Amino acid sequence: MNRIFYITIFLLSHYVNGQNANEIKDFRVDLLTIEKNSKEIIAGSIIEIFSGGKRIETDVSDFDGISIFLLNSEAVVDNKIRLIIYGPKCKRYTKKYYINSDLKININLKYGKTKYQTYKDYPLMLSELNIKPKPQYE
Repeated sequence: MNRIFYITIFLLSHYVNGQNANEIKDFRVDLLTIEKNSKEIIAGSIIEIFSGGKRIETDVSDFDGISIFLLNSEAVVDNKIRLIIYGPKCKRYTKKYYINSDLKININLKYGKTKYQTYKDYPLMLSELNIKPKPQYE
């Protein structure tokens, strides 16, 4: 009976330890793109996320101006990310953020001179930025 007790403890400790060994934290980043003055939602904004000088994620905001990212913590260098956002009819937006937990950010874009004037410019912008569109539903 003693052996069964020790074998059970041994197996349970390995099972519990195995559960935590490969756990990798993902940071969730929720963005809402709006125009700073008019507070209009900016749909179709092209978003790039960089960390350590490397682009780690890209996306395009949906019709509600929302974009959600799950960033692997191993890809985030020194807990810092840099966002670059191209909104239609908006100036390019760039800002650095320190990330140690999930972020929820309203991005205030400003109307101004840009190559991305209409949604017809969208394919050209993706090509110039070397972004391949992701399927919406996987």
